Amino acid sequence: MLYNYHTHTSRCNHAVGTDEDYVKAAIDAGYSVLGFSDHAPYQHISHPRSRMEYEQLDDYISSILFLKEKYKDQIEIKLGLETEWYPGFYEEKKELLNKADYLILGQHFQKPDGTGSYFAPCTDEDLELYCAQILEGLETGLFTYLCHPDVFMFRQKHFDKTCEKISRKIIEKAVETNTPMEINLQGIRRGTAVFDNGKTEYYYPHKDFWKIAAEYPVTCIWGIDAHDPEWIRESAEDRRKAEEELKDLGLHILDDYRF
Repeated sequence: MLYNYHTHTSRCNHAVGTDEDYVKAAIDAGYSVLGFSDHAPYQHISHPRSRMEYEQLDDYISSILFLKEKYKDQIEIKLGLETEWYPGFYEEKKELLNKADYLILGQHFQKPDGTGSYFAPCTDEDLELYCAQILEGLETGLFTYLCHPDVFMFRQKHFDKTCEKISRKIIEKAVETNTPMEINLQGIRRGTAVFDNGKTEYYYPHKDFWKIAAEYPVTCIWGIDAHDPEWIRESAEDRRKAEEELKDLGLHILDDYRF
């Protein structure tokens, strides 16, 4: 069964296409389940380059629910949101969850105003904060799964001892909280880099992270992280590349995932 619970919309201002375009692409590609999980807004903090405004939330919800009914005989559609975790936002996140089917945890920034990007080279201090925020987020029980847990490797030069340490903490917490971790196919689209060890590898899914994950009884799932309907249509090739990168690790990757 083909599934994808990581789909964005143009409301985040860095994705393209209509909501219905994504549904049609998923049907064309043979998906059984399509979950929308656009970047969730904050009630009093605007960051229009990375997420929808709070005033757009009702339109997002009504649009996805309309498509869910319209295409119910062709595909199962779920309404979700991707969001970070920061202390002091539990009630706001709980309110979002009450409006949706699910939340996924994707930590992009150090602060809710969008400063301190984890998509830039990270210091040890940055990596420790990334880890701490994810651990606390997973402990809340609000999130259905953890997306792109290894995204901290984007723009890193090597997978060092700090990277290994925080990877183990994140993976162990995922196991403890029974939270699946996503192998993110957008990372495949971002391409490879030559790391300090001389190897040419993907920034993410980063093989060193998933090699550690294979040591634990952690559940892994696929996620397209679609920002363009064509990414869904082309997802079979992206997944093939990810499978080739991670082959022989012995990861427990679900081919059929529903909640």
